[in-house]
Amino acid sequence: MALTEEQRKRMEDNRKRAMEIRKRRELEKNAAAEGFFAATTSPQTEGVQQTKKRKVDGLAESERDNNREPTGSKEDENIAEKLDTQDDDESSLEEFEVNASQYVSQTELQRVYLLPKGTIDVMSFIEKDNPHNRGWSKLKLYSRSDARRRARKRFGGKEGLIAERENRKRKKFENELKEVRKMS
Repeated sequence: MALTEEQRKRMEDNRKRAMEIRKRRELEKNAAAEGFFAATTSPQTEGVQQTKKRKVDGLAESERDNNREPTGSKEDENIAEKLDTQDDDESSLEEFEVNASQYVSQTELQRVYLLPKGTIDVMSFIEKDNPHNRGWSKLKLYSRSDARRRARKRFGGKEGLIAERENRKRKKFENELKEVRKMS
């Protein structure tokens, strides 16, 4: 049975994609060997941070981005610039974020950045061997700047996020107080 030209092209595309995945995994492995929470990125690990992409409409995010038409609007560029500089600006960081790792765990995303599971599921992540035991499942580490950006967008900025965090602490305290009063 002879293969059609379309089948050969698809086989070649799949082979190329498999080679790219293999190279990316090798880079991840090398990055993991350099240290669990490497504070700096080396040239060989720069592209490793965005290893997992969500598929939408049958296309990976990177393919969808390539298929989009550039708007070229100055307003879009200014907004993108503001977001980039806002996340990296020392004054916009909260106290616990200064000198913190660039990666954050799922638990911390939910506790500190108050992100719901659905939002976390669509975020890009890297996988690292579990530092407690290599036999356990791998850790998923998310970009702290991406988490910060999503949380601030959700709650209306840094002040809104801090206010929501305080509100949840207050509600938790009130609920615990009610429980204690019921016991007595």
